[in-house]
Amino acid sequence: MASPPDVGSPAWWSARYAARARRRSRPDGLSLEVIMRTSLRIADEEGLDALTMRTVAERLEVRHTSLYRHVPSREALLVELVDHMLGEITLPEPGPDWRAGTEAGAREYRRVLLAHRALVPLLTRGQLLGPNALLAREQGLRLLTGAGWPAGSAVRIYLTVTHYVVGAVVLDTGGAARTPAQRTAMSDLFAALPAGRHPLVTAHSALLGGPDGDEFDFGLRCLLDGIAATREGR
Repeated sequence: MASPPDVGSPAWWSARYAARARRRSRPDGLSLEVIMRTSLRIADEEGLDALTMRTVAERLEVRHTSLYRHVPSREALLVELVDHMLGEITLPEPGPDWRAGTEAGAREYRRVLLAHRALVPLLTRGQLLGPNALLAREQGLRLLTGAGWPAGSAVRIYLTVTHYVVGAVVLDTGGAARTPAQRTAMSDLFAALPAGRHPLVTAHSALLGGPDGDEFDFGLRCLLDGIAATREGR
């Protein structure tokens, strides 16, 4: 007997899409959308550790076994929840200005991820293949191909910008994240280093302790400048 596909894998999502097509509405009002909205509130308010099938059921005032008609496990719930979160992204409309649209999409993606920090670690557990993720891919590729980029370049641009956003947010929300107080402490540490040991670090201590948003903006501009240069043949 073949083993079931890994949760979140292409085969798993294929089975989920087929199951959704067969599912009929029930009179109890419980739906995947309702479960996801409640799960997201729990994750935002209490963190992922607090997000269990039983906790979701208690919030919804239903038996936790009722949830299994919609999500077969907590692991499946987490995969579906990431895609639900991606549905909050306002996708840029296609137009001739591919750069403005791509930049707007990147900033919007980052905004949504930072609004749901507890879910950020889940982004790197597997591929994003849910309906909202596919919609974002479709819109991103439509924007780029509609502006004249060949298909191969459009795919590479979309994936490169998306990966940049995810990588930046993972750093901004993980163990490397720095609060304003931590940044001040870091600048103070650099400024107090023994004379001559790291002269440039000491001299630029205030800049090195600058806000994270500056780094993201600078990196995004450089990335898009480089992409634009490939089109211009430079």
